[in-house]
This record gives sequence, structure tokens and C-alpha cells, in this order.
Amino acid sequence: MRTLQGRSIQTLFLAFFVASPLLGAGSAAEEKKTPPPSTLADIGPAPSVELIDAAGKPFVLADLRGKAVVVSFIYTTCSGSCPATTFSLTRVQRALKEAGLWSKRVEFVSISLDPERDTPEALAAYARNYDADPATWHFLTGPPDRVAKVVAAWGMWAKIGPSGTLDHPSRIFLVDPQGRQREIYNLEFLKPASVLHDVQTVLSEETGH
Repeated sequence: MRTLQGRSIQTLFLAFFVASPLLGAGSAAEEKKTPPPSTLADIGPAPSVELIDAAGKPFVLADLRGKAVVVSFIYTTCSGSCPATTFSLTRVQRALKEAGLWSKRVEFVSISLDPERDTPEALAAYARNYDADPATWHFLTGPPDRVAKVVAAWGMWAKIGPSGTLDHPSRIFLVDPQGRQREIYNLEFLKPASVLHDVQTVLSEETGH
């Protein structure tokens, strides 16, 4: 009788240890299905933008809802950070094209800090200098008072510096498909690989994988 009980106990233990790896595998599979938390903070809703593009047509940022949007602030007569920012964005654009994301899922918006001189015609010429497609890279201007409100809403500013040129911070914003700010870059950290990774992150949140 003891022998039978011993064998029964041994059988139970063997069954438990054989089943345990399977149970563990099931748990691991469930963990893999759970998406990791985003590494990007939710900074808050992107301020509204209703201005005029380089073709003189009304532009509303909310119309790009469903896509990731990279928002920058430049002015066409700038000889410092603005051309460097725009050039860096062309490199980011190239990385997005190679990843098959440009236009279909990502667009750019560049807002003028000098609307009095940055007419739609001036912005169109500026865009051509960088081979920017106005259908997917929107250069914006408008009445100075309206532009000033947009600039301030994004926490930006521009003022006349000692040299007579506009002094302004270097900030580039990533807006997710839900219209929320998720990252703020400066020129130093505007690297194609980093921006591509962040764009892929916010887009994967939208699709769930």
C-alpha cells in the first residue's frame, strides 16, 4: 500500500514539473502580446494652428489628425539655426521615405517666425531651395498678430537680437496621430534615426502593434 502511495505521489510530482514549463510558456506568450509602455511622454495637446500655406491657401493642423506631424519654426532670411533645422529635416524626411512612412503617415509643418517678410511667395521659394514638396511639407505664415498667437501657444518666441537678426529658441515638436505633443527636439538632437524611432513609436501606439 505504501508503495502504491509513493508511486502516486511521484506521479503527481512528475506531472506537476512537466506541466510547469508549459504554464510558464503560456505566461511568457501572454507577456509578449502585451505592448511595452511608451518611452515618450504625453506632453499635452498640440496648440491649434490655422494659418496660410505657401500657396496662399488656408491650413489647419487638425486636418492632419491621424498622422504623425513634425512641427518646426523658421524664417526665410535666417542664416543660422533655421537653415540648419530645415536641412536636418530633409535628412529626417529621407529616413521616413526609406521606411515607407513619409506622406502616407507623416507630414511636416514649418511655421514662420517673421510673417511680415515671409509671404507665401517667399516661403514657396524657400521650400524649393530644399526640394520640399508643399503637398506634404507645409510652410506657414499669416497676419502677424495671428502668427504671434500661434508662436506663443507653442511656447516659442522671437525677438530682435544685438546683430539685428531674430533671436529664437531651437525647438522641433513631434505630434502624434491623436494631436498630442510627444517629444521636443533641439537642433543638436534632431537626428534621423532618433526621429524615425519616435515616429514609429507613436504610429505603433495608434495601430496597436
